[in-house]
Amino acid sequence: MGGFVATLLYGLPRATSDLDVLLIVPQEQRASLLELGARGSMLHRKYKVYLDYVGVAKVPENYEDRLTEIFPGAFRHLRICALDPSDLALSKLERNIQRDRDDVSIWSTPSRWT
Repeated sequence: MGGFVATLLYGLPRATSDLDVLLIVPQEQRASLLELGARGSMLHRKYKVYLDYVGVAKVPENYEDRLTEIFPGAFRHLRICALDPSDLALSKLERNIQRDRDDVSIWSTPSRWT
């Protein structure tokens, strides 16, 4: 979720270096995965991207049914899934900060989809 998904999948024209993570399964892998991908980690230094665990976020009901896998089959033990555009927009608007409102406004402009 967040700016990474909006940029990578849905064409939002702004840079981001964090990958917001809503859920890590199995849960017992959360701490080690977040440590490997934390800001300042080797992953961050090498690829300029880091994991940002979003423990509390409001997402639409049944969002799991609408997830899209990013890079399917690219990793043996990892699946990265993204919120669909409507769920992402609703989650960003729920937070109600100016940057998120601007993102949704830019990316929901009808001319961006033609």
